[in-house]
Amino acid sequence: MIKWEQPLSEEIFRTKYMLNGEKAPEDVFRGVAREIASVEKDRAHWEERFHEEIVSGRLIPAGRILANARPESPMKNYNNCFTIDIEDSMEKIYDSLKEDAVISKMGGGVGFDVSKLRPKDELLSKGGASSGPLSFLNIFDQSAKTIMTGGYRRSAHIALMDISHPDVEEFITAKQGDQNKQLTQFNISVKVSDAFMKAVEADADWDLVHDGKVYRTVKARDLYDKLAKNSYIHNEPGIFYGDRVEQYNNGYWAFKMDRVNPCGELVMPSYSLCCLSSINLGAFVVNPFTEEAYFDFDAFRETVAVGIRFLDNVLDVTAYPLKKIEDFSRQWRRIGLGFTALGDTLAMLQLPYGSEDSIIKAGEIAKALRDASYLASCDLAEEKGAFSAFDGEKILEAEFIKTLPQEIRERIGKVGLRNIQMNTVAPTGTISLSVGQNCSSGIEPIFALQYDRNIRTGNGDETRKETVYDRAWLLYKEQNPQATQETKPDYFSTTVEIDPYRSIDLQAAVQKYVDHSISKTLNLPMGTDFEEYKNLFSYAFNRGLKGFTTFNPEGSMKGILEYREEKKKTRINRELAPERPAELTAHVNRIKADGRSRLIVTGILKGSLYELFCIDEPEEQFPVADKAEGKVIKVQSGRYDLHVEGEKPFVLEDFTNAYDSTDSSLARFISMSLRHGTPLQFIVNQLTRDKNFIGFERTVSRVIKGYIQDGEEVVAGEKECPDCSSGLVFRDGCVTCPDCGWSKCS
Repeated sequence: MIKWEQPLSEEIFRTKYMLNGEKAPEDVFRGVAREIASVEKDRAHWEERFHEEIVSGRLIPAGRILANARPESPMKNYNNCFTIDIEDSMEKIYDSLKEDAVISKMGGGVGFDVSKLRPKDELLSKGGASSGPLSFLNIFDQSAKTIMTGGYRRSAHIALMDISHPDVEEFITAKQGDQNKQLTQFNISVKVSDAFMKAVEADADWDLVHDGKVYRTVKARDLYDKLAKNSYIHNEPGIFYGDRVEQYNNGYWAFKMDRVNPCGELVMPSYSLCCLSSINLGAFVVNPFTEEAYFDFDAFRETVAVGIRFLDNVLDVTAYPLKKIEDFSRQWRRIGLGFTALGDTLAMLQLPYGSEDSIIKAGEIAKALRDASYLASCDLAEEKGAFSAFDGEKILEAEFIKTLPQEIRERIGKVGLRNIQMNTVAPTGTISLSVGQNCSSGIEPIFALQYDRNIRTGNGDETRKETVYDRAWLLYKEQNPQATQETKPDYFSTTVEIDPYRSIDLQAAVQKYVDHSISKTLNLPMGTDFEEYKNLFSYAFNRGLKGFTTFNPEGSMKGILEYREEKKKTRINRELAPERPAELTAHVNRIKADGRSRLIVTGILKGSLYELFCIDEPEEQFPVADKAEGKVIKVQSGRYDLHVEGEKPFVLEDFTNAYDSTDSSLARFISMSLRHGTPLQFIVNQLTRDKNFIGFERTVSRVIKGYIQDGEEVVAGEKECPDCSSGLVFRDGCVTCPDCGWSKCS
């Protein structure tokens, strides 16, 4: 019997997985073991073996298995996700829509590539013009919104488009979070090639091509920036590094792995499936939180072998939504055994997530998973036969197979493999929260030691919040009752504390040994600017990742998890402004207010507004257009020279003193706010609040408002703050007081 450590874990389990009249969780575990063992010659033995691994919490089957796998279950789909193909004709598009609907009805997610579809406005052979891939994608989205599985869940989807498709720019900007609420049932990713990344590096041209025809040529770097910017602000699209994926393709001679499932952990061809389970790494830590703590690799390898056999059996007992998927799956027998609780495991081993020792340990665990999986698949091939498309000579030339230890390669050559590919790291959200007792999910670090999670009540979209404890933190507190979040050991690294580059390094160390992919979302630190974000994009590619997905907490979409922040009694934390370089790009704006002409000079640092100056200009004496560009050069402390470019360039030496303005004090205060990171919308709100400010302040506010990036603009509201009675501002579903900091998010 499983012992529930937190009421929420049991509640989630009962809601999500006790769907077939079970009276206790044990009925689920026993039913799963019996169903998956039903294809074995020695059914009783393997039922007990599967049950032992599941009830102990070491092996956690994926959600569709836990929900559906019973001898008496009416829903026989035991696989989470599937891929299909979409060909470029009206008839085949609607054939694919039907396939999508059938899969969705069975509870499976769907992934496909829309790159084959001709671009928007392309002339059709029978007259008229194509409406483009995005129009058809919206039809699939509407279908996904309509079809409910079991009356309570909709199918997850992902769509990919190649970076060379003529409509890729429209695809990149299709989803803008709450601003446009488009494709809400879809994740989207762009398939990026090595050639494109080289073109970006060289600042070269990039052809947008379909069916051999070049439609337009753009600058690769501009296209890259557009992709990065939408991801930075709206958290989509993700990146799918297609050439990198192909390097791991064990079936390279027969197909391309050019599809991905909605969460990104399985890369595969069309008409494939996600047959998933995860191993709870925390179950293999001995003497946790002590100097004698270690990971039991021998026990881990035994569970891996059972897990491979378990998933291989799933392929023989599950129902398939499409005959094409059944035929392809039985021919190649693709499975995905991964792990969860890595963040907890590292904490239990006293290794801070992202430290050098943690990266080494994560790689060792991934290598043990790979080697044990391939040996287990060899054993199954010897017992039950290799997958029917097996070609020993060709598979031994696969790039990933060449990285295996020699003894494993020799065994593959001798007895074959039962499965073409077999490892992944899935997000494991719900199974980690329930069966995993709220362990950290997949490869992710601990999100927070204590946090609030939005839980669906089952009444439409209604949710409620529950405070839960990370499992490793809960175990630690049982051993150390006086422990608090403020006194936690350093090895309890949480998401917001981890250097993003080290997080990528750890993922790369694991990816080296995983033949499929890894579902991981890089949570950006607060204050990450766009240039730094682009650096992370490049770093992920150079470190060998197959894909890259991020979450920007300051972007336009909010996650379902929110920290519970206790009100601090300490004083406000003050931060130093970034140091000003000697020279900054400047924008010069001529404005008129209160019957006077002024020049408003803004200095730009790393693409952000950094400082503001005001120059009184009697009778428009300076030869500058209403808008001009130039430089502000700091010659020495207190002296700045303005160099204005254009048809009539000129220089104003020591301009802050030579052309002092009566408004210079306000300009200095605005500059101070800018340098210390005050959001622009708050400054605008303050400048426009006083109704007596009808001249200079409101004019300057319009200048500043022009620098608010997409997704950041707010509008002053008429409601008052409940704490200080100031006017509230609204942004991204959140209501915030710029004076006292009170905030509430919908």
